[in-house]
Amino acid sequence: MPEVDIKGCEIICIETFKVYDFCYQAERRENNCFDLCDVTVPRGSTIECQIKSVKCEEIARTAPDAQGRANVTFAITVDAKVTITDPDGNVIFTDQKEFGFTKTVVLCAPEGTQTACSIVTYSCGPCMIVGEQACCTFDLCIIIQVVAVVKLLIPTFGFCVPKVCEAVAPTPPIVCPPPLFPPQCPDYDCSSP
Repeated sequence: MPEVDIKGCEIICIETFKVYDFCYQAERRENNCFDLCDVTVPRGSTIECQIKSVKCEEIARTAPDAQGRANVTFAITVDAKVTITDPDGNVIFTDQKEFGFTKTVVLCAPEGTQTACSIVTYSCGPCMIVGEQACCTFDLCIIIQVVAVVKLLIPTFGFCVPKVCEAVAPTPPIVCPPPLFPPQCPDYDCSSP
């Protein structure tokens, strides 16, 4: 980035997303069970679990308090597959099903904000046979943010202009870089916000 003269700034208005809250939570869900449907599992069999997809979406929120904090509830759905292989390497059972649960967290979520929930990493296992079921554990890393589109008045020192790359530069009449943005109208300056 080129050096900037901090004395000569101007005030501009931009439209962008403001992040009101941004948090993560590790979630462990145990006893997610698949019915074995009368399959006899011999001793020494292996159980493999795989999460095929995950979804997270807001389903409810309380009215925000005076500080803008609200209880926000998310529905989380995990689509998982389990495969059991006998000691000879033969697949004796496979099943895929969805598991769902809700998660409520306290967020800075004033009126007019929206949430974005994503599960960025996840794993399935260990699994074990419990009676006539194969039961597995899910570990999920959930990231939640609360955002709103806002207009901000900010000081600026101009547009970001790239420096010359350390390579052979083109010769005139080519102008590189060309003007990248239209000029800003001189309505504001740093001395009169």
